[in-house]
Amino acid sequence: MPKARQNVCPDCGTEVKDPYKKWELVAPFPDKKMRITVTIFGMYECSKCGNKFKGVVGKAKLGAEGIEI
Repeated sequence: MPKARQNVCPDCGTEVKDPYKKWELVAPFPDKKMRITVTIFGMYECSKCGNKFKGVVGKAKLGAEGIEI
Protein backbone atom coordinates (compact mmCIF):
# COMPACT_ATOMS: atom_id res chain seq x y z
CA MET A 1 0.00 0.00 0.00
CA PRO A 2 1.56 3.35 -1.00
CA LYS A 3 2.07 5.98 1.65
CA ALA A 4 -0.20 9.02 1.52
CA ARG A 5 1.55 12.30 0.83
CA GLN A 6 1.69 14.36 3.99
CA ASN A 7 1.91 17.82 2.41
CA VAL A 8 -1.43 17.67 0.56
CA CYS A 9 -4.44 19.44 2.04
CA PRO A 10 -6.99 16.83 3.19
CA ASP A 11 -9.89 19.18 2.35
CA CYS A 12 -9.13 20.47 -1.15
CA GLY A 13 -6.10 18.40 -2.29
CA THR A 14 -3.77 21.37 -2.85
CA GLU A 15 -0.08 20.62 -2.35
CA VAL A 16 1.53 22.78 0.33
CA LYS A 17 5.27 23.35 -0.11
CA ASP A 18 6.75 24.09 3.32
CA PRO A 19 5.44 23.79 6.88
CA TYR A 20 5.26 26.98 8.91
CA LYS A 21 6.23 25.14 12.11
CA LYS A 22 8.39 22.02 12.75
CA TRP A 23 9.06 19.90 15.81
CA GLU A 24 10.79 16.61 16.59
CA LEU A 25 9.58 13.52 18.41
CA VAL A 26 12.17 11.04 19.69
CA ALA A 27 11.03 7.42 20.11
CA PRO A 28 11.46 6.29 23.73
CA PHE A 29 12.71 2.81 22.80
CA PRO A 30 15.16 1.62 20.12
CA ASP A 31 14.19 -0.73 17.29
CA LYS A 32 15.59 -4.28 16.78
CA LYS A 33 18.86 -2.90 15.40
CA MET A 34 19.23 -0.63 18.47
CA ARG A 35 18.55 2.56 16.50
CA ILE A 36 16.60 5.51 17.86
CA THR A 37 13.93 6.94 15.53
CA VAL A 38 13.52 10.71 15.32
CA THR A 39 10.36 11.84 13.53
CA ILE A 40 10.07 15.43 12.30
CA PHE A 41 6.51 16.74 12.14
CA GLY A 42 5.29 19.91 10.50
CA MET A 43 2.24 22.14 10.67
CA TYR A 44 0.97 23.18 7.24
CA GLU A 45 -1.50 25.84 6.14
CA CYS A 46 -3.26 25.52 2.79
CA SER A 47 -2.92 28.60 0.60
CA LYS A 48 -6.17 27.83 -1.23
CA CYS A 49 -8.70 27.05 1.55
CA GLY A 50 -6.81 28.10 4.71
CA ASN A 51 -7.05 24.66 6.35
CA LYS A 52 -4.33 23.86 8.91
CA PHE A 53 -3.10 20.28 9.17
CA LYS A 54 -0.18 18.23 10.54
CA GLY A 55 2.11 15.95 8.57
CA VAL A 56 5.37 14.04 8.75
CA VAL A 57 8.23 16.03 7.23
CA GLY A 58 10.83 13.29 7.62
CA LYS A 59 12.29 10.50 9.74
CA ALA A 60 15.82 9.64 10.76
CA LYS A 61 17.17 6.53 12.48
CA LEU A 62 20.24 7.12 14.62
CA GLY A 63 22.51 4.21 15.52
CA ALA A 64 26.06 3.01 15.88
CA GLU A 65 26.40 2.57 12.09
CA GLY A 66 25.39 6.16 11.44
CA ILE A 67 22.25 8.02 10.41
CA GLU A 68 19.64 6.52 8.10
CA ILE A 69 17.18 9.00 6.58
